[in-house]
Amino acid sequence: MKYVMSLLLSASALFGFGGCDTCAKVPLEVPVDFSKKGTVYESDFKAPWNIWGSLVQFNLMVGFNVSSSSLLSEQEKKIDNYIWNGHPENITPYFKVKITLTSIGWASEDVTVILNSAEWRNRKEKHYTTGQKIEEIVSVPLYGGEKGHVKTIMIADLQRLRNYHVRVESLEDVELPKGVSTKFVINRFSTKH
Repeated sequence: MKYVMSLLLSASALFGFGGCDTCAKVPLEVPVDFSKKGTVYESDFKAPWNIWGSLVQFNLMVGFNVSSSSLLSEQEKKIDNYIWNGHPENITPYFKVKITLTSIGWASEDVTVILNSAEWRNRKEKHYTTGQKIEEIVSVPLYGGEKGHVKTIMIADLQRLRNYHVRVESLEDVELPKGVSTKFVINRFSTKH
């Protein structure tokens, strides 16, 4: 029996089903103030099992902390509309962030990333192989963008159920409108169209 248990534990560690008690579960959503230069968020996480593909999305979520837009004042609704659709005068501050992705343990270092866009027509794809550092500097708009409150930093093609470390650092100050806050989100990305 002892032999069978050690064999099962070895197999689970080999296939990435254990070995990281501190890894966050995806989807993950954490309030982080990326409007201040030098703000850093780091976490270990396990790439999720996703029937629609192995892509994992790293996002900056920008908006008001309310459960319904009906709770917003008229000025806040106007700002919320800018966040969704862009500023009418094309005044758009950008969050400049550096994102670093590191494989942990048996996870593959052979990774393809899509930067700054979830839409296929706007994608900028980059492929990393073993030994290359996965690190990118990305500018994310406060106003406008393709998905309203959710601003894509990076999408990565990761090995399912393997462990990774992500580090995101804000490189510049951004003045946010009163009441607006930011969150860092890691989620599955569906390739289903």
